[in-house]
Parts: sequence; structure tokens; C-alpha cells
Amino acid sequence: MRRHRVGALVVALGAGLVPSTASGQQEIKTNEVVVEYVSGLPYTQAVAKIEAAFKAGGLVVIGEPNYQMMQRMVGRERRGAKAYFVFRPDLGTPVFDADYNAALEIPMKILLYEREDKKTTIRYFKPSVALGNYKGLGDLGRSLDELLQKVVSAALR
Repeated sequence: MRRHRVGALVVALGAGLVPSTASGQQEIKTNEVVVEYVSGLPYTQAVAKIEAAFKAGGLVVIGEPNYQMMQRMVGRERRGAKAYFVFRPDLGTPVFDADYNAALEIPMKILLYEREDKKTTIRYFKPSVALGNYKGLGDLGRSLDELLQKVVSAALR
């Protein structure tokens, strides 16, 4: 059963993201719940690279809401902004075997947006937080944390 999710969200909102410096033009900020990368890559280049990195990491894009396009539909102009719903199909089995309710936590959502200073932000909730609320899925969540970290870092090189 999903427990402590509201508490985790409060922690995410209440605690600031803690910055750390990685190589090149990339900055990583994290707290207990959220990981955020800020890259000097232009938005369109970051989009192309993250899509290639998803594929290389075995992640399938299940959905792709384009927030910039949606804003244009209502007459507003917005810098680049989209999300990806991604998951590895082979990991659905352990999720369903452990707890059908955990399927509410997948696919994982990754947000990309262009900042005013033309840098690109990539942000996501740690899978370990969402899946850690279900018995038997903590290890899977931590492995997905590592996978997303590798995929996003590779995309921003």
C-alpha cells in the first residue's frame, strides 16, 4: 500500500534542492525526493540527447506531453517545455508481482524545460521514493535512481 507519499511531497516542497557541481556545464541539485540537472545545452539539443539516452538506457518513451504546444493552443507563448513518461518494459513484472497498486507510480516522469537564461533544466522525482512505499520494491526503486542518473548524465555530456 502507498504510504508516506504526502509526507514525502511536503519534504520536497519544504526542503531546498541542494546543488552540487558536476563536470562541464552541468549542475545537479537534489533533495530526498527530487533530482534536478541544469545544463548549458540549448533546449532542442538537450531534447535530442535525452531521447537518444533513453533509448541507449533501455527506457521506452510511453508518453510525451508537450507543454509548450499546449500553451500555444490557448494563445500563450512559452519557452520549450515537455515531459517524458518512460519505463523499462521488463520491470513491469516485478512491480505487478509485488503490488498492483505500485503501478500507479510507473511510468516515471521526466520534465525538461528551457529557462529564461537559455539553460535547460531536467527534473524528476526519485523512483526510490515512489516505489519505496511498496513492500519489496525498494531495491528496484534504488536501481531506477541509478539508471536515471546515468541516462541523464550521459545525455548532458
